[in-house]
Amino acid sequence: MKSQRWFLLVLSVLFLCARSTPTEANQTLSAAEQKVIDYLVKDWGEDYSVTTVDIAMKAVNVDQSDEIRFRIGSYIKTHPELHEIIRRWGWVTLVLTPDEKLIARALVNAEREGKSAPTLSELAHAVAISEPDVKRGLAMLERYEILTKGAKASGTSYRVMPRYIKWEPRLDFVFHNVSLVSGRQFSVN
Repeated sequence: MKSQRWFLLVLSVLFLCARSTPTEANQTLSAAEQKVIDYLVKDWGEDYSVTTVDIAMKAVNVDQSDEIRFRIGSYIKTHPELHEIIRRWGWVTLVLTPDEKLIARALVNAEREGKSAPTLSELAHAVAISEPDVKRGLAMLERYEILTKGAKASGTSYRVMPRYIKWEPRLDFVFHNVSLVSGRQFSVN
């Protein structure tokens, strides 16, 4: 009887903690963020598209902000039931910008080949963007838990999370952006 009361007490505390802990799965979106989600859900699968968050933000005139994009991306990550495209291609395909995908691909390839991580300047040259943009991309990849920051003597000091090195092929880092004459933009893999 004593152990049963103890079990119920522990279960009650866990239940209360779980209810009071905010999670990204329970996040509420702003009206602008919901507008982006609505656009994506309607657009995904049309013309074989896997439209990304950044393209949708542009299409519905939402400010291009890493923070807004991260909130929308986190929502997509925790709500794969939104659309078959998320389950088929994976949330990473949909939430990363082209530059972030190229940065991730360069780091994945270096780790797979047993090379040291490229430096910021090497990444900037490879992706054809500025070093500050590489830093922003690395920060987003870390926030999405695709990279982890570690201590290294050379290179960027980031390491690719093992699940992204081993999964073959890295389709979520492969993309082609398409622009139609009508002005519609989307990505395909």
